[in-house]
Amino acid sequence: MRVLIVLLIAIFALVQSFNYDQLVYEALLDDLEREAVHRDLANRVLHKRQMDLSDRVRRASEKKSYPRNCYFSPIQCLLTRN
Repeated sequence: MRVLIVLLIAIFALVQSFNYDQLVYEALLDDLEREAVHRDLANRVLHKRQMDLSDRVRRASEKKSYPRNCYFSPIQCLLTRN
């Protein structure tokens, strides 16, 4: 009878440890999924910010400068571009 009780207690402890391990793994998986979503969102925001910066209108001081003859002849402008 004692052996049966010890066996039942051992089986119960083993089942509890499996449940605990499963809960820990599920919590870890949830944390990893949340982190992946957070990183994906951060990458999207960064990409959008970079796209917004590249789409902005350039100021006159930021535009390329061309030689003086560029203003008189479009062909010379294409051939003499810096």
